[in-house]
Amino acid sequence: MLDASAPYAPTNIAERIAAFSPDLVGLHLKTLHIQPAYALARQLPYTLVAGGPHATIVPTEPLAHGFTHVIRGEAEHTLVALANGDRAPITDSPFITDLDHLPPPLSALDLFDPAWYGATATLPPAGILSSRGCPAACTFCSNDVTGRRFRYRSPASVVAEIRSANLTGFSFFDDSFAVGRRRVFELCAALADLAPIYWTCTAHPAHLDRDILAAMRRAGCAGIDIGMESADPGMLVRIGKGVTVERVLDVLTWCAELGIHTVVNLMFGWPDETDAELAATTAFLERAAPLAGGFNARGVVVPYPGTAIYEANHQRFGFTRWWLDEAPLHYTPFPTSWDAAEIRRAYADDPALDRNFFHHPPHRLARIRDALARKAELTLAMTRPAIGVPAAGAR
Repeated sequence: MLDASAPYAPTNIAERIAAFSPDLVGLHLKTLHIQPAYALARQLPYTLVAGGPHATIVPTEPLAHGFTHVIRGEAEHTLVALANGDRAPITDSPFITDLDHLPPPLSALDLFDPAWYGATATLPPAGILSSRGCPAACTFCSNDVTGRRFRYRSPASVVAEIRSANLTGFSFFDDSFAVGRRRVFELCAALADLAPIYWTCTAHPAHLDRDILAAMRRAGCAGIDIGMESADPGMLVRIGKGVTVERVLDVLTWCAELGIHTVVNLMFGWPDETDAELAATTAFLERAAPLAGGFNARGVVVPYPGTAIYEANHQRFGFTRWWLDEAPLHYTPFPTSWDAAEIRRAYADDPALDRNFFHHPPHRLARIRDALARKAELTLAMTRPAIGVPAAGAR
């Protein structure tokens, strides 16, 4: 196992694979890193299996770049069948419904070298999944990867994993943590028995009310990454967000009252975004700042394959297969220490702005750049007391 995206992972990947003398090599493909992944594949004279979000969305593409097999969807069962002799070039793996019976991922933690992440001893687990799938229909996200059918683990299964790893602080990596009111109450009741623990999550504001938030807080929730994306009512409808500005402000108010740190995710540069719509989102920064704990880093819209935004706009704006035909978007790493200049850079610099997928005029690009800078300044001011500790959920 090699996490090639880790900050200090070895760069001689092909040599490491050759030393292992494998019968089969699997690569997890993501759109932003697809060009170096295909370059690596050309160096590997083995049976190559492509999986992950990019392979799920464009399954025939990896076959044209050196892969012999592609697994679409969740590969836990399908990869085993492939290793046992199934030779279908493209395999559609059905979404797994019984998540409790999957082996706990943390049991494989010893396969990851702590040095890849700058650790000198045991690598602490970063988070767990309590569910898979997202029922939302946001136009900037592809639901083909984890599916719109929400599937979840039992509270007992989640608690057992936390106990087995002796976790006291972690993140839930669920696409949308707060789906299913009864499920959330039952899970939070079980988590409360583990106190003291502290955790963060990502949640859709439409799924959060004061009672849910209070239960999450009692269960150890310290921070929530809240997906809002735009503060213009019309834009929220166009991107399928399914929430109102007023509801987000309510959620931020409740979180502030309960002592839950919030990070508000806002995005700029939507196709056909007007100056007025952009101004509404920019103005919301000032309204949210007294309540929120911070804002997301970067945030310029990227039309990923498989999304409604890509399908509706790639021919119109001429960015078909941009991940192959244009230079990769190069996102610089986030700083590992608290430095004001580095925080400003990490939050405000976004290579997608210069790419200008949707052909915004120069004056609007300048306003987006100003909005990114303002978002960075507000986040820096809001988190300055926690020197050395990035905002919970910031990305």
